[in-house]
Amino acid sequence: MKSTLHCELMLSGFARRRGLRFDEAPALRSLLRHALPEKAFAEDGTAAWLCRRFGVTRQQDWPAGPYAALGDGLPGNDGYWLCADPVSLVLQRDSFSLAESTPVLQLGQARQLTEALNDHFAADGMRFHAAAAPRWYLRLARRPDLLTTPLAHAMGRDIQPRMPQGADGLKWHGLLNELQMLLHAHPVNDDLEQQGNLPVNSVWPWGGGVMNPGAPQPDQAVWTDDSLARGLSLAHGSRTAPLPGSAGEWLQQAGLSPRHLVVLPPLATDQPQALQQLDEGWFAPLASLLRQGNIARVTLHLAGETVKSFTVTRHDFLKFWRRARPLESYLG
Repeated sequence: MKSTLHCELMLSGFARRRGLRFDEAPALRSLLRHALPEKAFAEDGTAAWLCRRFGVTRQQDWPAGPYAALGDGLPGNDGYWLCADPVSLVLQRDSFSLAESTPVLQLGQARQLTEALNDHFAADGMRFHAAAAPRWYLRLARRPDLLTTPLAHAMGRDIQPRMPQGADGLKWHGLLNELQMLLHAHPVNDDLEQQGNLPVNSVWPWGGGVMNPGAPQPDQAVWTDDSLARGLSLAHGSRTAPLPGSAGEWLQQAGLSPRHLVVLPPLATDQPQALQQLDEGWFAPLASLLRQGNIARVTLHLAGETVKSFTVTRHDFLKFWRRARPLESYLG
């Protein structure tokens, strides 16, 4: 009996500017060489792609906040939520940019900082939640007129053109300045800098909205440790499970669901072996499973500034005339 399993991999961090090379991932090279491109699905990166995948429509922002909050155990279905991640601003010659990485802090430190913010901004109807040390959320008493930039699109870049826009944009610029002064003076930042870590001198609000799910998707299984993907899966009745360690482990647990979405962690810029590890743990085993007929098809969603998707089947491997291209040519 032929397999009907369709495994989709969401792969974040595959941006042109990263300089990724195929010699780190020969199995990925083989999969992409034989794959066919899918119709463009999202031009705004991973969060937008995930929302659209579950039939969640854009509000002013793609509403990552309420679903990610739900995925982190918060009541994301209650009110207006933003992601409000802790960040470190870096002074350039005549502007500020976001650091390339997020500050390293403990959950206790994160909660000290959010408690200070809550004490200060309670009268403004703002409530911060540190669900995890690097993942904070902000619940607002009323919906703002605000358009934001996802954190992944702002890191390492000048913040000025990426600051909140909309009718309430200037008000939020003022709130963020006030918040930055409060964080700058907090003892937690003294401790972080003494330990050689980046300070938390701001937060980055993005992905605001209210929960408005699309149609249920009970025939889909979602394998992830990502809070947004988990929250979207929970809100749409999909089977939800932690991310397996490899493709082999995934297949052992796959069960009867025909559709499987595997959301892998973003490719880390500070881990040179990360792509090779993905190749050995996921791409090479999936290519083997395809050739053996244990799965029907694999779709790779390569997410950078945009998401580009490619599907390969067992029969595609017979098409030897398809030529491999440089990895960069596949990236968004």
